[in-house]
Amino acid sequence: MTAQSREIEFKFAVSGRQAFDQLVQHLKLPGSLLESGVTQTNHFFDSPALCLHEHHFVIRLREAGGINTLTIKGERQSHDIDSEVLSSRIEEEVDISREAADDLLHGDLSPRQAVNEHFKSGSETLLEMIQNACNNQDLVHIGQFNNVRIKLPPVSLHTEGADETVVFELDTSTFPDHRTEYEIEVEITAHSDATSIEAALINLFRQAGIEWQSAPSKAVRFFAALSGE
Repeated sequence: MTAQSREIEFKFAVSGRQAFDQLVQHLKLPGSLLESGVTQTNHFFDSPALCLHEHHFVIRLREAGGINTLTIKGERQSHDIDSEVLSSRIEEEVDISREAADDLLHGDLSPRQAVNEHFKSGSETLLEMIQNACNNQDLVHIGQFNNVRIKLPPVSLHTEGADETVVFELDTSTFPDHRTEYEIEVEITAHSDATSIEAALINLFRQAGIEWQSAPSKAVRFFAALSGE
């Protein structure tokens, strides 16, 4: 892929919305923020044999708040620290029109055509990736799941070094098997001190009484739900 954009984020699975309440209270933020969630509908495209998924690639269309975002994700990449909760992978995304999104969902625009038309600077590399994974298999809309995201305002996180400004995203995801799962995410940049931020986040959760565990990506859980795992 066009190796230039990376999604780097901490993902903490929690047992329910009570963890969101505890976090907001601990940060001394207004409780009304917990009613500010935006529904995201996440559509996935692959071959019936799941050739992209088998190669750890994702083509996703996200509908949220009137914005339609087409995203290509690549394989996970190693990071500077060994962490159960830090995810790093190549990601390229672009906003597309409602008309283009409808065409993609209804099969009037193929995922390959969408990549070619909308990822102008890196479409050749992306199309090569798709071809290597899928050869000439047709790519179709294979399903979707909904996620309600509450995005908290930026807060200062005290670390061993300089304080870091972070944004907590509180996600409630409902998958095709009707399972609902909850997580807290914090996205960072490649220049962030990931080790210090992770330690500070874990300490903050401890102080707030939030129990957590590591979580695979939502895409992994979506495909697991599709296959009945």
